[in-house]
Amino acid sequence: MENKIVIIGAGPAGVSVVETLRAYDRHSQVIMLSAEPYPPYSPPAMADHFINGSEAHLWRGLDWPNQMGVDYRSGAKVSALEADNRQVRLENGQALAYDQLVIASGSRLYAPLEGADLPGVYNFKSLSAAEALVGRIKSGQARTAVIVGAGFIGMEIALLLRELGVEVTQVEMLDQVMPAMLDVHSAAFALQVMRQRGVQVRLNTKATAFTGDETARGVQLDGGETLKADILVAATGVRPNLEFLEGSEIAHNWGLSVDDHLRTSLPDVYAAGDVIETPDRLTGQVYVHAIFPNAIEQGRVVGLNLAGIQATYDGAERMNSLKHLGLPLMAVGLKEGDEVLRARVDGAWRTLYLQHNRLVGYQLIGDVRPAGALRTLFTRGDDLGKLKQRLLEPTFGQGNLVWSALGA
Repeated sequence: MENKIVIIGAGPAGVSVVETLRAYDRHSQVIMLSAEPYPPYSPPAMADHFINGSEAHLWRGLDWPNQMGVDYRSGAKVSALEADNRQVRLENGQALAYDQLVIASGSRLYAPLEGADLPGVYNFKSLSAAEALVGRIKSGQARTAVIVGAGFIGMEIALLLRELGVEVTQVEMLDQVMPAMLDVHSAAFALQVMRQRGVQVRLNTKATAFTGDETARGVQLDGGETLKADILVAATGVRPNLEFLEGSEIAHNWGLSVDDHLRTSLPDVYAAGDVIETPDRLTGQVYVHAIFPNAIEQGRVVGLNLAGIQATYDGAERMNSLKHLGLPLMAVGLKEGDEVLRARVDGAWRTLYLQHNRLVGYQLIGDVRPAGALRTLFTRGDDLGKLKQRLLEPTFGQGNLVWSALGA
């Protein structure tokens, strides 16, 4: 009997599941459900799409489902998982049976504020929501915006809106931008560029609620001030899309709980991407690691297991980069260590974090050319030895310096 696999979600994790599975299994029936009316797309490429009309966000092409032998169903929103009957139910009432199920339903932007669920508070994590927002701007209905949160996602949204001609005010309760990823030195550099680009960033400013009756119209601050704008964006974190799982008794905390094979607590149900909680590869801390590379790797692990090849997930990485700041910015791994190397190198910032003479994190601003070499050191976890003395040199990472220094 033909194996039937249903995949909920068509983002990077779901696409990675399919492409890995099909490398070993061309016979199983695969049904992919997308709540959106689009072919699979890449969220990190959405900004380029809206700024310059690039179609790079349609990263696999319109014929991808046919190439992969996938029954791709757009606009198919799941309303419930009926695990006892091994089926998912769609909002139109249709029930789809499965032998194996993959939950890759992604996440949305989130702020733990009163009124955050009101209409008028925009979610920029889906193409549908982003199209609606940009449509308002291009039609002349929206000229001002307030963004709550100055993390990586909030910063990208702010810069995109500025590119589209919107006046942007961004509020951040802490004393620096991108607090989860950047140290204070790198954050100060990024803040300077944001302000040069015309974003009004207000640090040490706590938002307490989105205000409005039936539709959100403003953001109330801790001191009593209310900021009103045409566009309001919640960007203090992400919330996994789990609503359709209510009543299924699937184990979850903030995200779905999975084992090291990325199996959920339900039989033959796997999960991958922004919807799951996984250990941090360096610290072991379990939480939702909502970034593109992690989703791709998790999808690969699920695809292998679906194909009958036992595969385990080694843990998620902390990694982020901004392309639209006006200068390159990259942050990987931890922002603490027993030794910190920091310097301005040819006008750019380079910060390296070491523990026991091993690279556990790095931040690059202005020049990301050393990223490949640093990635090698970070992934291998080798003792740096005498190479440590050369990490801040302008030419670091060029030629065979890294490999020869490590004796490879």
